[in-house]
This record gives sequence, C-alpha cells and structure tokens, in this order.
Amino acid sequence: MIVMDQEIQSGSKFHISNIDDYLATLLLYNKARPLKLFIKVDGDQGYYDSLLLETDDVIEGEGIDFELSPLETLGHESIEVSYFLGKPVFTSSAYEFFDYLFLNFNSLEFLVDFKDNAWQVKIVKAIKT
Repeated sequence: MIVMDQEIQSGSKFHISNIDDYLATLLLYNKARPLKLFIKVDGDQGYYDSLLLETDDVIEGEGIDFELSPLETLGHESIEVSYFLGKPVFTSSAYEFFDYLFLNFNSLEFLVDFKDNAWQVKIVKAIKT
C-alpha cells in the first residue's frame, strides 16, 4: 500500500507491477479528475519516476477497449502501438496497458481516471526509446 505524502504529490518512484495501486492512491487523495501524469523509465529494472501535473483537460470521445489477451493471441507486432495514442483507452488493468506501452516508449504524459470499473487513460505525449 502506498502512503500519501508530499513526496508522492510532487513526484515519486514506483515499480510497474504496482501501477494500479499507485494510480488508485493518487486518485483517492487528489480531488482533481482526471489526473495528468508524466512517467518515465527510471533506469532500475521495472521502476519508473512520476510527476503529477496540473490540468484542466478531460477524457472524452469514443474510446478503445484494451485487453492484453487478444494482443497476445495476435502477436504484439500485429497491432500498431500508435493506435492507442491520443484517444481514450479503457482497460481493467493499468499494469497490462502501461507495460505494453513501455515496450515502445520510455516516457509518457497522460490523463487517467477510474470510472465504471475501468481505467480511463488518454496518452497525451509519448517519447520513443
């Protein structure tokens, strides 16, 4: 469990396997919705640095459902990762979605919220590795 303090609000380090809990904690302790974050690879295997950004943006428009299982069946290379950029994506697992994106990018700026039993994510900016 992540304890909310000033360090987490201004930026922190987390392991990708804990991203669902990390994002849920940020949403729980911040009144603004959606949240806007910048996350980049830290250098340590599986660890990422994050920074909470101010925003007035909203997540709206037609969305894409993301589930890793069909991608594994088709093969990751058959789906262009840019398909998931700049539009709302709905997923039950932030871990699966971000782990997939970080195969291609080393930093992401995005909006995130949790509604109707799903993560809602909109990638604003992605920087390739």
